[in-house]
Amino acid sequence: MFFKCIEVGDILTNCYIFGEKEVVIIDPGDDATKIENVIVENKLVPCAILLTHGHFDHILGCHYLKQRFKLPIYAHENEKEILLNPAYNLSYIVGCEVTINCDEYFKDGDVLEFGDLSFKVIHTPGHTPGSSCFLYGGDILFSGDTLFKDSYGRCDLPLGDERQIFESIKNKLLTLSKSTKVYPGHGIPTTIGDELKNF
Repeated sequence: MFFKCIEVGDILTNCYIFGEKEVVIIDPGDDATKIENVIVENKLVPCAILLTHGHFDHILGCHYLKQRFKLPIYAHENEKEILLNPAYNLSYIVGCEVTINCDEYFKDGDVLEFGDLSFKVIHTPGHTPGSSCFLYGGDILFSGDTLFKDSYGRCDLPLGDERQIFESIKNKLLTLSKSTKVYPGHGIPTTIGDELKNF
């Protein structure tokens, strides 16, 4: 299994490259050529870009990588408004108004399959309306900006909702196996068991 976390951009977003020879790219937030180099140097075959949500620090590398590797982009159907509005995805702040038209929109409970890879979508609104986590194999969770080590995503940005994020974490994430390893959008990994102590 190939598993690489690359810190990208000024906000140090975690971009994950995950799979066997066929891999998915999760949240290419910037530094697209750095991500490209990892793929090329390891002779990997990317098959999709998965977005946990649509804030600029998770999407700035999408256009380059989509064109470079002819990749479809996936996000939750409730994230369209964020992805298509630079004021909501905050890309205007960094002086490059970015919009993303996804190729595929998923919903809660969908199973995304790419070759031998299979991810269950867990819709976790709160940080943004379409914020989602990807569960692989029952014990690996890519949590985006919903759940961090000892913390959770901010909700004071456009369309954020603090009540929703607490409900998402309590009802959808903390019910997973305590041994589930959590790989967040920023910072270091944690586990569901460790985060149960914080909520």
